[in-house]
Amino acid sequence: LVKNNIPLTAANLRKIDIPIPSVSEGQKRLVLQHIDDLISMSDGQIWFDEKLSQQGQKPPMDPQKSITRIGIGADTTSRADAPAVRRMVEGLRLDLSQAASMDGAEANVASSKQLRKRNAWLLAMHQEPGQGGRTLAESCIALLAASTGALDNTIEAGGLAGTDKGKSTIRDLIAHVQLVAPDAVSEINDTLDSSPTRRAELVDAINSFFSSSV
Repeated sequence: LVKNNIPLTAANLRKIDIPIPSVSEGQKRLVLQHIDDLISMSDGQIWFDEKLSQQGQKPPMDPQKSITRIGIGADTTSRADAPAVRRMVEGLRLDLSQAASMDGAEANVASSKQLRKRNAWLLAMHQEPGQGGRTLAESCIALLAASTGALDNTIEAGGLAGTDKGKSTIRDLIAHVQLVAPDAVSEINDTLDSSPTRRAELVDAINSFFSSSV
């Protein structure tokens, strides 16, 4: 707003739900506070916990301390992340947060399911350092497998993030889907999005991989 010479008036700030500071804070304080507030709408942080690392969790991310806030206006073409990823990770933060609150709780069907879901997400997100990044489509394949429950049996069999079984499962899964559903993979990499039809193709390809692995 400051860069575009839009006055930081109470009326303008109310339109975008930014808190109004008291007059006593002074003009400099007022401007700085609103700049910080505006930045906070589009920033994010991932909190890595040494204790979680020592427990073997990879990545050792604490979902309750990690924050991701994305401010995208209707009048801008910028995107904070790819639409395809957004569609694949619906519910991710809630799943991780709920699982974190169940650590150490009495084991039951509900807690086991939530912890299994968390471990599936962590497996999908895990990448070894120094091996180069994944393409967008490769990340979407792994995330979609986690979100649909396709990785649950792998988790139950000990294929957690960072284990040889976990890494080989994700590697082979991605290679299989790329072979079976090349058009769906290309659409994600080319457009950063995935249509319902292509998503269905990815799900079928993921299911066929695990069906053939049984």
